[in-house]
Amino acid sequence: MCGIAGVVRNSGARDGDVSQAGKMADIIRHRGPDDHGLRAAGQYCFAHRRLSIIDLEGGHQPMANETGDVWLVYNGEIYNFGELHDELVELGHTFRTRCDTEVIIHLYEEYGPGCVSRLNGMFAFAIFDEPRRRLFMARDRAGIKPLYYSFDGDALRFSSEAKALVMTASRLVTPDPRSVVDFFALSLVQEGRTAFNGISELEPAHTLIWDLASGSQPRTERYWRLSYANKLDLGREELAGKVSTLLDDAVESHLVSDVPVGTYLSGGLDSSLVSAIASRYLPSLSTFSAGFVGKEAVDERVYAREAAAMLATDHHEVEVGPGDFLQNLRKIIWHMDEPTLSPGVYPYYFLCGLVAESVKVVLGGQGSDELFGGYPRYRMALLEADMARSARSLRLLHLATDALEYKRRYGAGGLKNELRRLGAPADRRIYEIVSGFHPRRLPRLFSREFRRQVEDYNPLATFQRSLDGCDSENLIDRMLYNDYHNMLGSILRTEDRMSMAHSIESRVPFLDFRLVELAASIPATAKVSGDQPKLILKQVARRQVPESIINRRKQGFSAPIDSWFMGALGSEVRELLLGDRARARGYFDTGEVERLLARVLEQKKDIWRIWSLVTFEMWCRIFADGEGPGDLQ
Repeated sequence: MCGIAGVVRNSGARDGDVSQAGKMADIIRHRGPDDHGLRAAGQYCFAHRRLSIIDLEGGHQPMANETGDVWLVYNGEIYNFGELHDELVELGHTFRTRCDTEVIIHLYEEYGPGCVSRLNGMFAFAIFDEPRRRLFMARDRAGIKPLYYSFDGDALRFSSEAKALVMTASRLVTPDPRSVVDFFALSLVQEGRTAFNGISELEPAHTLIWDLASGSQPRTERYWRLSYANKLDLGREELAGKVSTLLDDAVESHLVSDVPVGTYLSGGLDSSLVSAIASRYLPSLSTFSAGFVGKEAVDERVYAREAAAMLATDHHEVEVGPGDFLQNLRKIIWHMDEPTLSPGVYPYYFLCGLVAESVKVVLGGQGSDELFGGYPRYRMALLEADMARSARSLRLLHLATDALEYKRRYGAGGLKNELRRLGAPADRRIYEIVSGFHPRRLPRLFSREFRRQVEDYNPLATFQRSLDGCDSENLIDRMLYNDYHNMLGSILRTEDRMSMAHSIESRVPFLDFRLVELAASIPATAKVSGDQPKLILKQVARRQVPESIINRRKQGFSAPIDSWFMGALGSEVRELLLGDRARARGYFDTGEVERLLARVLEQKKDIWRIWSLVTFEMWCRIFADGEGPGDLQ
């Protein structure tokens, strides 16, 4: 795992490009404290920070081919690099190392930009092909590894983290108003934009090619798309067998390392299953979980301990509390680069710190919910769809029964929202279900001045364009498609940034693209039915994971922020959100922020929305105001 940065200039490299690339690499030093390198020639300058995982003595970057005219900087792990190495040797390529970095170079020599379709792993890399005067950049299918860039018409700058581009820009980078709307509407920024004006994120499963010799502009292309159209006609037992075989293979391949490896163990199904499989391949497995000071209902350590005892792992725990909250939050948002909706990022920071004390590589269960239907909203959508059908066919008794069940699950407010959207198209209902601030509440959040600034931007239209890429009309398929292509991005950003903040490599075997494609081919009814989520995965977990974990309801990994805010921390948060600095920004209606904060402090409601406002204000102070992270120690 590493950090990469570079400057490529159409008019030829300038003296300042070397220092700028070096400074970007220094800013992301936490991604690779073990080694660093720099290559400057002609029209480009590449810089690299290395976290040594495989071939500890080799693997120095930037790395070149045998003739020294194709250069690579790379961040990630290629899990099929052994097979590719053998294939490339047979084709006549000579290797100087035994690391996956060199495999990518020779694969590019052999197949050009098509090389990415041969890679199974997590990756973000940049290649400069000197004979062709071509820049080629690529990102893995799921977007596990990040890659940001900016282009001013002459120079393209790139880095593993947006902050490196922001902190080396010639002037203060301003927030992108559309991205502000996206964040509060959907908890994510869409279409490759970022929170920063002029800085883009190379989207998952995309490449960027800039042929400088032709005088053309950089262009991005999608090289892979997930299809939900073709379903397997198999029984549940056979489907579970296929998933089990591929998941075993994925976990085994993700354990390859020359440094110690462990697993997250939250007490949920996904991390417990990954840990169970890993324990079969490792003679001694270290597992890690976090608990909380405060409301016990969110503390899953009892389940994590049960799984650890069953698997006989060397189990480690960290307890997270509200002490030094704003100081810690500043560090977290600095590493995240962008504000975040989920309070789960807060304990994750400390969990990764615990992991770093024992191992350098850790496996987790991220991606499983988006593949196998783990979120409660999938069952919510099925119930809503049944209500809509009952309303259309005038089955009023059935509609009333469903309405009572909906109220029992999601409360009177939830039922009220559902009845309002009962006749809406399915995609509109999906949008409302996944929204952060409900579309009716969102305008109330923003000030009149900011609403005028973004009046021409409609996040629903952007959302719909993305969802139009799904090749299935099935409701659950479309929700899974959206979560994989959009919501998963915020989860992977947390995964990458919090692990890299502590210089550890986090791997996600559920996102092995073979398993992703298999999951998409499983009929939706085999994943979610009635009130039962993850039907196939639960079947895979039988006899590997304690039944108490398999059968318990899903509980998100989130700190008890609401109970923390009830103490002295509440006044600090009030000052952060309603002080002069926040008011002067002009984004929000002060009265609405007051009402939301009161709901948290008095009723313990709307905590996720207040959290998004807190992280947004902290992000503004760090980046928009240019304060930086403060003391990172």
